[in-house]
Amino acid sequence: MKPIRFLAVGILAACLLAAGGCGKKGDPTLPQKGFSAGVRDLAGAWDENFIVLHGTLEGLVGSAKTRQSVQGCRVYYGAYDPAEPPCEGCPVRYHGYHEFGVEVITGDGFSCKVPGKVRDTLYFFKVHLIGPDGELGPPSNRTKVDAIAP
Repeated sequence: MKPIRFLAVGILAACLLAAGGCGKKGDPTLPQKGFSAGVRDLAGAWDENFIVLHGTLEGLVGSAKTRQSVQGCRVYYGAYDPAEPPCEGCPVRYHGYHEFGVEVITGDGFSCKVPGKVRDTLYFFKVHLIGPDGELGPPSNRTKVDAIAP
């Protein structure tokens, strides 16, 4: 009689496990792509007490609703001694970042003034636009700004 009970418990357990796995599964889909707007052709220059960065926007359709999805940007920076710059093409270590609001979007472009930078320093920058829910867009190209006193 014991083998019959063991068999009955096994069949009952198999039915319970199978019931939880039944149901229609959805079609396989790729995960939704996150925020894809970014800055391209990033460039910068020293202007009095600021470094001014500018570039063009990409991945934004011209509608006002799409532009309103941009919440601001995050500007990463790396500061180096001009006598010991990183080699061309070498990775750059970014030391921190500044965040800016929607004021960085100007018409079809991007522009911001980065404060707190000092002369006689070599700076590298990259920019990520910030989308809804704080998502970061793709990085811009890396740009170098020589803040060397004339």
